[in-house]
Amino acid sequence: MNIVSTTNTSKENGHFGFWGNLTLSRKMLLAFGALFVLALLIAFVTLSGSNRTQASYDNALTQGIQVRTLSDNMVISLLQARRAEKNFLLRWQTEGFDTAYTNYVPTFAQEVSAVRKDIGELTQFSEKAGTVSTGDMTHAQYVTDINSLTLNLNTYVQNFNVLVDAYRKRGYDENTGFQGEFRSTANKIEEKIFEQAGMEQLGITFLQIRRNEKDYLLRGDQQYSENVSKLITQMKVQIAVTEQIDPAEKAELVGLLDSYSTTFNALVALDKDIAIYNDSLINSARALEPLAEKINKLGEQLAIDDVNAAKTNSAQTLTVSVITVLVVLGVSIILSITLSRQITQPVTQLTKTAQKISEGDFNAYAEVTSADEVGTLAQTFNTMTSRLRQAFEDVRRRALAVQTSAEVSRRLSSAVNPRQLAVDVVEQVQSAFNYYHAHIYFLDEETGDLVMAGGTGEAGATMLARGHKVPKGRGLVGRAAASNASVLVPDVSKEEGWLPNALLPDTKSEVAIPISSGKQVLGVLDVQQNTVNGLNEEDVSLLQSLAGQVSISLQNARSFEQSKEQAELESLVNAIGQKIQRTSTVEDTLQTAIREIGLALGATRVTANIQSNREDVKASDN
Repeated sequence: MNIVSTTNTSKENGHFGFWGNLTLSRKMLLAFGALFVLALLIAFVTLSGSNRTQASYDNALTQGIQVRTLSDNMVISLLQARRAEKNFLLRWQTEGFDTAYTNYVPTFAQEVSAVRKDIGELTQFSEKAGTVSTGDMTHAQYVTDINSLTLNLNTYVQNFNVLVDAYRKRGYDENTGFQGEFRSTANKIEEKIFEQAGMEQLGITFLQIRRNEKDYLLRGDQQYSENVSKLITQMKVQIAVTEQIDPAEKAELVGLLDSYSTTFNALVALDKDIAIYNDSLINSARALEPLAEKINKLGEQLAIDDVNAAKTNSAQTLTVSVITVLVVLGVSIILSITLSRQITQPVTQLTKTAQKISEGDFNAYAEVTSADEVGTLAQTFNTMTSRLRQAFEDVRRRALAVQTSAEVSRRLSSAVNPRQLAVDVVEQVQSAFNYYHAHIYFLDEETGDLVMAGGTGEAGATMLARGHKVPKGRGLVGRAAASNASVLVPDVSKEEGWLPNALLPDTKSEVAIPISSGKQVLGVLDVQQNTVNGLNEEDVSLLQSLAGQVSISLQNARSFEQSKEQAELESLVNAIGQKIQRTSTVEDTLQTAIREIGLALGATRVTANIQSNREDVKASDN
């Protein structure tokens, strides 16, 4: 109230100034008028800068020029890599493996890395490649060419690395690789043969082996490797028939020959692989060249296309600028009118909504059409309405609770039958508060079970017909009876020990209220709802109040039943006594007593035997 008073006072005194006293629509018109002036300024700047725009188009680095530059760099790097590759393969024997490796392999790797980088950047221009004016390249074809280029480059690098490793394994002097191994073995064989007399034939054969070995290493002819194998076989035979050496030395020589043969054959096999690797290296390198050249030509054509496009765009700049200015002017006018209406209409709607709320219509909602201040105000109105409606709903619910409690009290005050009392309570509670289900259990003091006495709907009737009961301590009902305390479960799916009922499949929340007198539990009032969090502490408080009234009425009804039974028993005894007093003999007295007791007990046959010192008297009534 203080804020409203202050605002009204401020408005009356005109403290807001010129802008503050304007209506919202006037403010928007002035704002868009300023936008109109700004649009004119933008048009002027656009027109005056058209010539500079044309020059910037001609000088701009376009995508086509980038493709051309990258493709040129890629071709140059690829040529440098090929040169380093060829220098290594041609000079590693003359310069030495280690020197050639240091001089050319790092350069090869560096140039290949540059090629990979260029290919990676060229991948970004796949969409641009499909726009080439010649029409001989599509987006898919460009992607395929880039992938093929990458694949062939990987194959080329792999073959080169494998070839370098093969040369290292083959050996590049007398002490490395396979050459070093079989030559070391050959030296051991020569020491054993030439140190002993009488082994000249073995020496001649081994010299022939070594000569063919050297011829193979110099010429690479497979005939020499075959000769080595034949001579080794021949030498083994000679060793076997030689008498100058003992069996142990023979075995040692044969072992050395086998080691020499194995290593030499491995070198021969590696030479075959080297030839294959070299052919594969040449083929992969040749496959790279046309792809690189194709992309290079594409870059040149794209550069030409972009220059032509830049000239065309420059010529269109002036026309586009004029059209843009006119469009901006038109849009500014339309926006001024449209936005003015969009602001004034929600305010009018808010006013109507406020009037409805003041008249008591709490279901009225203001339509929220924007996220600005007006939209925030509309949302605030809706929040206020919702809270007012909730407040009135709470008041209505409390009033209904009081009314229901009074109605239940009225019915309970006249109830004399516990079973009828249970039915009345659950029906009244369920209908008044629209619960999913409600039922009452009475405690059987002999067994400790909670026996259902009343329930709502078909499910309640079915459970009553079945004699439904719950052991004390089991489920929510049993727990409430055992603890003599209310049990509230907002979500039964998360409650351990909850007992589902097939007749009530939609139960989502449940509350069990003990019906007790002090520490003595007489029964349990159980209410179920078909929504999660459908029951809360407010329901617990209401149901506890009703359970207290049920407890009192239940005790009263039981007292009434006991008094009624006692009165009926006393009346029956008095009636039988009066009939006995009218008899004149002992036999009539006995007969009357037996007959009346049988009628009172509902027996079909009653007998009695009376024995004296002189005779037996027997009476019966059928």
